[in-house]
Amino acid sequence: MDAGEVKAVRRRCARVLLVDEDDRVLLFHSRDYMGPGVEYYVTPGGGLDAGETLEAGAVREVFEETGLRVAPDTLGPVVAETEGVWSDGPDLVIHSRDAYFFLRVAHFEPVRDGLEAVEREEFTAARWLAPAELAAVDALVFPAPVACLLKGLRAGAEPAPPVRLPWGAWTWNADRDWTPTERAAILDR
Repeated sequence: MDAGEVKAVRRRCARVLLVDEDDRVLLFHSRDYMGPGVEYYVTPGGGLDAGETLEAGAVREVFEETGLRVAPDTLGPVVAETEGVWSDGPDLVIHSRDAYFFLRVAHFEPVRDGLEAVEREEFTAARWLAPAELAAVDALVFPAPVACLLKGLRAGAEPAPPVRLPWGAWTWNADRDWTPTERAAILDR
């Protein structure tokens, strides 16, 4: 890659909204990883391996990131989707298509043993957020806000087809450092 050239990657992701018996959702908290004072939350999940189904990727990611083992058939249908561009630096842009599953689980303490090295640096804590706590930080959830979606899911509404979530992830802007993609021009191609 030449200096100044930006690498673009397409990525398919599976995410799981884990909600406990007290209606709290598990999110990973990050502070100062992207820059001093930059704070955000991340839903459990991540990129699929080659040939992996959404369900298999979701189950693998939940285990790697939390230590919780779940069976693919407990996930149910995809309840939401989002798509957009994000980056974690000036040399890489990722176009991501993310599918979300919803899963009720008994409260547990996440085990961080399976996190990748970068995730151990990025995720400063695993937090169970109550509905009001989630509503207060929803704009900071990567890759998309989930409070409204979870309100319906907690009440038993299962959307068909999946809900389309507005993309809310961040991208690098050389002039202003980090900026939400909603307000930033993504690369002109």
